[in-house]
Order: sequence, then C-alpha cells, then structure tokens
Amino acid sequence: MSSKPNSLIKWPAFLWCLKIFTYSAALTALLALATYAIMTAMAEPVTINETIEKATSAATSKVHRGAGYVGITWSIFLFNSLAALTASAGTAIFVYLNRFLLKDITSRRQHHNYAKISIAMEKDLYPIYRVLEWPAERFFGFRSINTQTEENSVWNYTGYSRYHFQLLTAIVPFSVPLLVAAANGAILGMLFAFYLFNGAFSGYQMAGINGIVGGVVYNVIFFISAILPHGIIEIPVILVSTSIGYVIADSNCRLVRDKNLFVSDNIEDLEADIVTEERNTGTILFSPLFWKIYVLFVLLLLITAFIETEVTPSIITRALSIVEPFVSSLLNS
Repeated sequence: MSSKPNSLIKWPAFLWCLKIFTYSAALTALLALATYAIMTAMAEPVTINETIEKATSAATSKVHRGAGYVGITWSIFLFNSLAALTASAGTAIFVYLNRFLLKDITSRRQHHNYAKISIAMEKDLYPIYRVLEWPAERFFGFRSINTQTEENSVWNYTGYSRYHFQLLTAIVPFSVPLLVAAANGAILGMLFAFYLFNGAFSGYQMAGINGIVGGVVYNVIFFISAILPHGIIEIPVILVSTSIGYVIADSNCRLVRDKNLFVSDNIEDLEADIVTEERNTGTILFSPLFWKIYVLFVLLLLITAFIETEVTPSIITRALSIVEPFVSSLLNS
C-alpha cells in the first residue's frame, strides 16, 4: 500500500517543466519569425498581416468564445483553471486507461478475427515501440526483459511484447505535462513573434530603417506590459500544476520499474498489477493535499483573471505613454 504524499511540488519537476516551456517558446518564436520573413519575400503586405493575425487569434479564440457567454474575466478564469487541472490530474487518465487496454487484450481470446486485425495494426506500430526503448533505458532506468511467452500467455494476442507494454504504461503519462508545458510555451512564443515582427514590419512601412526600431520597441513594450502583470502569477501556477502532473507520472513510472509490473503471462497477475498501479496514483490524485493545492491555484487564477481584464489595460496605457515620445522621434527622424 502506497503512503500518502507529503509533497507534490518538487523543484526538479518544476525545472523540467520550465525547460520544456522555455524551449518551446523560443523555438516557436524563431519558427514563426522565419515564416513571417519568408512570407514577406513572397507575398503582399496585406496578405502577411491577415495571415499573422489569424494565426495569433487562433491561440486565444477559445477564451473569446467563452467570453460571449460568461464575460471575459470569467472565461479567462475558467479556461486557466481547466488547464491547471488538466496539467496535473490529466496525467492520471493514462494510468486508469491501462485497465481498459488489458480488457481489450483479454477479449481477443473470444474474438479471433478482431484479434488478428488488432495484432496486425499493433505490429505496424512496432517502430514507435522501439523508439520508446531509448528514453526508457537512457533516462528512466529500464532494462530489457525476456519477451518469450508461454503457450497460453496473454501476450500472444498482442502485436507488441510485454516489455513494450510495460514501457507504454510507464512513459506515456509523461506526455501530459510535456504537451501542456510545450503548448503554453508555444502560445507565448507565437504571440511574441507576432508583436515583434508586426512592429518591425509596420515601422518599416512607415519610416524605413528607423521605423523598424521604433516599431519593435513599441510592440515589445506592449507585449511585456500586456503579459507581465498577470503572467507573473499565472505562468508559475500553470508550470507548478504541470510539475505536479510530472510527479504523478514519475511516481507511476518508478512503481512500474521497481516492482517490475506487467511481465507475467497470467491475466490474474496483470490485473493485480493494474490495481497496484491505480492505488499508487489514487493515493496522490485523491489526497487532501492535492486538492488543497488545486484550490489555492484556482484562487490565484481568479486573481490573475481580474488583473488581466481590470488592471492590465491601464498598465499598458501607462507603459506606452512613456515610450511613445521615443518611438515618435524615431519615426519622424
């Protein structure tokens, strides 16, 4: 029986999520800037502006849609709260899905045609299973196991080995914190690239080379003042939520590896492994500590939604009023 968690916020997990977030933001910004530059050489200015605006608005469209029903403040709050819950608790979904995967495998014994089709499809995915071996053995300490099966083994009804099933159960849950951190970083990188390039592009059209500097300064100041006031709370909350998802995935991975789960040929043993895995994850997911942290995050996200809609606009106005004389001097020189 797993003990109750005494800590869900761990510095190494947060650093991992921060790195993914930062790398994703930087890479997305560079790719977007490169795309905009290529478009500048090949398309009309109007087409460029329309394309950039559509690509950027797609990142925030869900919030604006929700605003039509509950208002912009509550829409931002609800979507951010859902993102925080998905980033943390969403990891557990993959753990509980393993029960259904095992039921699907056992059902193949009674449905031979279905078994043949399933096995053939799974064998086509063999390169993906092989790809999992490198990170599992390089970063998570897994070691290849004997994949020979007995005559009545449940693994005779799959297109992958018991080792690959073990790796899937251990590694796939990490996809949730990975995707959440990368997606949020990509949105930030895309928005930054939009304001940076659009400022340079518009400034050049207005005043040539000097206009590029003025346009970039103006738009970057706008971007920073639009993100920083609420982002200084919101971004860490999302990253910490994501790091909790990482802790859940890491706990499951260590359990599968250290207990050497999912290596038996016997269905009863595999079902017992599923129970062990679910109990371990449930100890975290349904712990009072987890939900206390989430309630705290919800309160912080409510504050950030209020700041974003009620405070940030005035900060933007003040910041731009400070930089406008410098920008005007560049545009008029």
